Amino acid sequence: MPAEVEEQSASPLYPIREVSRLTGVNTVTLRAWERRYGLICPQRTPKGHRLYSAEDIETIRRVLQWLDKGVAVSQVGDLLDQTPQTSLESSTEGNWDQVISELQRNLVQQDEEQLDQLYSQLFSSWSGSQLVKNLLSPLVAQLPDDSASAALLARYLRSCVGARLHHRRPTLAGPKLLLLPLSASQTIDWPLLFALQSLADLDFRVFWLDTPLSSDEAIHLIQQQRPRLILTTNPQQVDASKLVAFCEKQPLPVAHLGETADPLLPQMQWLDSRQLHQLLQNKDQDH
Repeated sequence: MPAEVEEQSASPLYPIREVSRLTGVNTVTLRAWERRYGLICPQRTPKGHRLYSAEDIETIRRVLQWLDKGVAVSQVGDLLDQTPQTSLESSTEGNWDQVISELQRNLVQQDEEQLDQLYSQLFSSWSGSQLVKNLLSPLVAQLPDDSASAALLARYLRSCVGARLHHRRPTLAGPKLLLLPLSASQTIDWPLLFALQSLADLDFRVFWLDTPLSSDEAIHLIQQQRPRLILTTNPQQVDASKLVAFCEKQPLPVAHLGETADPLLPQMQWLDSRQLHQLLQNKDQDH
């Protein structure tokens, strides 16, 4: 039933597809937030269909606010009664510079044991997207791409965060996401590594490659993997028109991480959970 009709009743209830339309969160994720994390508790019809109240929708919007602040979905439940505007930024304000300095010292000294200890501690306390915005991006801006420090950090992220994604895969219930570079890079592909970090604690099932494919091979991979969303990096002098045209026919949303000179590829500076859900929602509506 359309939302405007439901709103006329004393206690409006909304089916899951209408809630997905209103909030921009896809239905698979809504079910995961209920089953896995207990963030929402919709009512059920006699046939088992979910019905969401206005209060449920407000809760979903508060969850999105916390996710946009960089909080991991597994940590949101304990924070729903708080106001996001007075949250984590204030508790870490002034501390990120100190952490960056410590991490940079570990990299300069090539002290992988201390690097692993510090990074594991940080990752247990902060979401992947929070670490990218406040730690990794400012840190990388200070590291020459041809330095041993940058090489160690890139290898560490590729191996450790990649392993985390691999081990979490059987437990994830969200949509499948394909992450791949469109061309070989002469420097480190930081947008790809930042994406891995940001995705490491989200509910998406991530299939990723760090070696570019031709357009035909990329299309073949899409047909095999059947993702619901594609993220790309590093389109240096590459014609992406064939890939974009194929995705538009599905329809399959594509977004590019980092700088791009290709007007066919919508750009995302940061990997934001709300934007990912909105891309999926737009695809579902077009389909």
